[in-house]
Amino acid sequence: MRRLFLLTMLLTISVLGACTSFAKSVIINDVKDLKALSEKVALDKPIVGSTLIIFDIDDTLLEAVSFVGSGKWYTWQRGRPTFDKNGNPVSINDKDKFNCIFGTLGTLFELGTTQLTQDDAADIFNSFDEYDRMILTARTYGFRSATERELKKHNLNLESEHLMAKGTGLEFALNPKLASRKITYKNGIVMSTGNNKGQVLIEILNRVNKSYEHIYFIDDSRKNIDNMEKAWKDSKTKVTLFHYTKVDKTVSQEEVAQSIASKIAFDNFLAATYPDTATAFTNGQCN
Repeated sequence: MRRLFLLTMLLTISVLGACTSFAKSVIINDVKDLKALSEKVALDKPIVGSTLIIFDIDDTLLEAVSFVGSGKWYTWQRGRPTFDKNGNPVSINDKDKFNCIFGTLGTLFELGTTQLTQDDAADIFNSFDEYDRMILTARTYGFRSATERELKKHNLNLESEHLMAKGTGLEFALNPKLASRKITYKNGIVMSTGNNKGQVLIEILNRVNKSYEHIYFIDDSRKNIDNMEKAWKDSKTKVTLFHYTKVDKTVSQEEVAQSIASKIAFDNFLAATYPDTATAFTNGQCN
């Protein structure tokens, strides 16, 4: 009888362990090649129709050609921890920060160009066309036009795979008190406006009435990976997270000098062409 009881307990623990493993997020760190996602999906063989594959944009699918306007430039401009190739911190003086960074960033997105993070990025992205796919970016909703232009230019187009009826979309705020940080979902692309990507994904899937057994998410930001893991930790969905680290995040003194020169030129252009805007930007009046 005792032996039967122990056997029953072991089987129960085994079943519970299997359920916990199924629901637990898996993080794959230091991913240098998008093929790691392909290899994992091929290994898992998830069911078509029950699988969602999600890509970030900046420094995951695409990267800026110029330092000014790039992901690492934005990080440095915001005064966040930034380092050179030797691991030394690269700080920024207030006078070298672009005024009204979000307005400036919109201009840079409109004028700037991007390149694929790796030559086969589009091929890998499009190899998952049998599964549901989504692009989930931290970019603000106001940058959609330039974002879609660059994605289409590189054959990264999800218009036909939008999870809603063609021509429809979503527009909402996670927090009604932060209406300026609204989220939009259209043409397969989520502009999350810096909101928590894990919470954004849950809200969107609830609104479109979709659920999945498997979700795969790849992003260059560790914060986004951690937020996604936390948001889905109690879900029955198996979430596999890839921290993509191929793109160089270090900042050189040459790049700093380039940004300083660009700021001077940009400020002079505004002062000569749009003096009222230049004065407003200088005074921090960004709206």
